[in-house]
Amino acid sequence: RQTDWLGGCNGARLRFSPQKEWPANVALDKTLLVLKPIKDAFGEGLSWADLIVLAGNTAVESAGGRAMKFCGGRTDATDGKGSEHLAPRLSGATMDSVALKNEMEIMGVSLREWTALMGAHSLGQMHKTRSGYEGAWTSDPTKLSNEYFRELLLEEWEEHSVQDTQLVQYKAKGKELYMLKPDLALRLDPELSAIAQEYASDNDLFLSEFAAAWTRMMNADRFDGPTGNVCDRAVEKPTDAAPVVLLM
Repeated sequence: RQTDWLGGCNGARLRFSPQKEWPANVALDKTLLVLKPIKDAFGEGLSWADLIVLAGNTAVESAGGRAMKFCGGRTDATDGKGSEHLAPRLSGATMDSVALKNEMEIMGVSLREWTALMGAHSLGQMHKTRSGYEGAWTSDPTKLSNEYFRELLLEEWEEHSVQDTQLVQYKAKGKELYMLKPDLALRLDPELSAIAQEYASDNDLFLSEFAAAWTRMMNADRFDGPTGNVCDRAVEKPTDAAPVVLLM
């Protein structure tokens, strides 16, 4: 994040407390177990931080995303120190666009980047046993596409209380599609909605801008001196983008 330069992929501190206990990281240990044979095979020649980023890139590309340049060279932290003040401030219950934009400012993420990255909700689904919410955002949760934005803007959304957890989310009228309050904020906020409409009407635009935003966040803490980034030669940053650090 640009306020204190804490956070980021470098170090792979999500393997340690307190990050591994954060609600957003529930069941992350299962993913790390899938990656462990690869890490074991390469040993010290491959850091967990590089492996996690590369696995993320590969997953996005395999789901239909644009090919992305990988900038390696990350190192691993030996503990979770430095994460004490990085607990997520947003949740599935956050619908206030002011709070969302404040978080964007702290992270140095532009409105377009934030909106593009929200399009990752076209992948996967919510699990009641993990987050307390349920259901998929799109009809094909294995494909990265602009369907998320089309469903968000075109469907009629009704308040839905999750059985057992009683958490409130939204369900498309007559369909098994679900959204969270931060998703609806994209539809209700004029600035964010305008960007969402661009992506809803142009899948190529969405995929291109998602890849750019994702790559910038993956490389954000690859510092080279007080202002530089070692990955700048490999990745062209958007002209309107500010420095950003992704919390991991």
